Amino acid sequence: TGHLTFRGNLLSLTHYPSLDPQLISGSDLDPDPETRLTMKHSRSERVRATHPKLFTYVLVGFIALLGLTCLYYGSSFAPGSRKSDEFDGSSRASAGFASNRDGESRVEVPRSIPICDSKHSDLIPCLDRDLHHQLKLRLNLTLMEHYEHHCPPPERRFNCLVPPPSGYKIPIKWPVSRDEVWKVNIPHTHLAQEKSDQNWMVVNGDKINFPGGGTHFHYGADKYIVSLAQMLKFPGDKLNNGGSIRNVLDVGCGVASFGAYLLSHDIIAMSLAPNDVHQNQIQFALERGIPSTLGVLGTKRLPYPSRSFELAHCSRCRIDWLQRDGILLLELDRLLRPGGYFVYSSPEAYAHDPENRKIGTAMHDLFRRMCWRVVAKRDQSVIWGKPISNSCYLKRGPGVQPPLCPSGDDPDATWNVSMKACITPYSVRMHKERWSGLVPWPRRLTAPPPRLEEIGVTPEQFREDTETWRHRVMEYWKLLKPMVQKNSIRNVMDMSSNLGGFAAALNDKDVWVMNVIPVQSQPRMKIIYDRGLIGATHDWCEAFDTYPRTFDLIHAWNTFTETEARGCSIEDLLIEMDRILRPEGFVIIRDTSENISYIKEYLTLLKWDKWMTETTPKGDSLSAAKDERVLIARKKLWSVAAISEL
Repeated sequence: TGHLTFRGNLLSLTHYPSLDPQLISGSDLDPDPETRLTMKHSRSERVRATHPKLFTYVLVGFIALLGLTCLYYGSSFAPGSRKSDEFDGSSRASAGFASNRDGESRVEVPRSIPICDSKHSDLIPCLDRDLHHQLKLRLNLTLMEHYEHHCPPPERRFNCLVPPPSGYKIPIKWPVSRDEVWKVNIPHTHLAQEKSDQNWMVVNGDKINFPGGGTHFHYGADKYIVSLAQMLKFPGDKLNNGGSIRNVLDVGCGVASFGAYLLSHDIIAMSLAPNDVHQNQIQFALERGIPSTLGVLGTKRLPYPSRSFELAHCSRCRIDWLQRDGILLLELDRLLRPGGYFVYSSPEAYAHDPENRKIGTAMHDLFRRMCWRVVAKRDQSVIWGKPISNSCYLKRGPGVQPPLCPSGDDPDATWNVSMKACITPYSVRMHKERWSGLVPWPRRLTAPPPRLEEIGVTPEQFREDTETWRHRVMEYWKLLKPMVQKNSIRNVMDMSSNLGGFAAALNDKDVWVMNVIPVQSQPRMKIIYDRGLIGATHDWCEAFDTYPRTFDLIHAWNTFTETEARGCSIEDLLIEMDRILRPEGFVIIRDTSENISYIKEYLTLLKWDKWMTETTPKGDSLSAAKDERVLIARKKLWSVAAISEL
């Protein structure tokens, strides 16, 4: 068995002994046997005529050389073959590699990319627990490490095309998709049976319906949201409170109905849940077109900067908030803005039995030591408030736990950073600044946020960036317009978001954007959230933690240049984009002309649509390369059965 692997700019086929023999299928690129046999026969006759003994030596040597040659090329490109050694840099020139402008070698485009076995149609490479078992990773199940991001080593990657499930249909368009999806696209109905008494979802013929219920709000998230606004005594029972509440973190979100109904309140939630026993809950949320992502409160910080959310929500999320000196609550404390709220709806909130009373009392004591206060309490819900200043922290007695974080700790460092059981105090500037000094939404989207100074960007540069992206997106839309159907684009990813200008320019369209900040630009993520947008830090040398077929549109500005500069593979990145892009979805790639030319050659291997458009954009203040090009391409809907018949 084998699987396709890209190492740097190198394509090889590496043995994967512990996977199903039918993992991949593809075209054998080994040289034609008849051609090799004819060459050998012709050579043998000439040698035989010279000297019998010499003929024997030469023949044996030639056969050995031929065998090594077949092994070399067969194991490098033929699906199903084995290869134990990788090419090194010294081998590239002789192997037929083209050179890029920097003199480095780039692999020639192969004839095909294999297709993953259909059982991997929901593959999430860095959340693959089967692989964790095969690699014998020692993960602490109690601390939820097995739900965290663990990527396979290069030689164990699934670099094959992830097929859609049998019978897959183009997703139902937003806003209808909020309430119903095609069952065949996510053929996992056990959640409907398990949560039938809570109105999560209902199987209805060839569709799955979402009545808007949840574990704590059986009668609808819309009514529950109004009740929370009433508890907080917000004007007009509007939870957005005049635009001051914009970003919400929903922990243990189920199928994200709470986040779905917040959208009509001009509130955007990052709906978060792990790939656990309810493993397809986030997949349902994304299929519905609701902002959501896979993640868990485990051992690592969530990939969001400090002071990102005005409100965090936990509705019977079954999290042990008291474990490890309250480290999970302290992670929420890091993420909440000054004066932010934590809505906790759970049996422990009202504590009718002795065990729940005990837990509730311990949580109350921990919150008190964290300087949080009860803002409102009703029935089964309690709302806690985070302080807006350091005053309470400074009044605590010596040795009170949890301690304040040391001055050297960076609360905005999140990628692969362990959680810390300490309280992040406010800076002198943020002291007594409710909501971090941000203006209400929607003015927040275009107003320069105070934290720009921390990343060395002036308000003038911020405004120029916003205006530049407005013009860029207008040009993109002109190119897309002939091919895009109404409401066919809902889930959008910006792979290199910078200051969030691309997403801001899409604000007048009925879409949501997952703004990704590459790990090398991590400090800029705080600006994304300060604009009232959402996103995550990520390393594009690895797979993104989402399901296949998540996004309708993916935008990549200089992403390939930046990824290759870090020594990672353009080919890997293209296969990852194919995995997370929906059939009939679009990519907008803005990069150097050389990278665009190389990418265009690859699109056929990805089995994408023949439709594409390429243009030379107008130069602007953000144009780094003189030879910048824009490529827009569309992914085709294909099936394993249809490909097999070709």
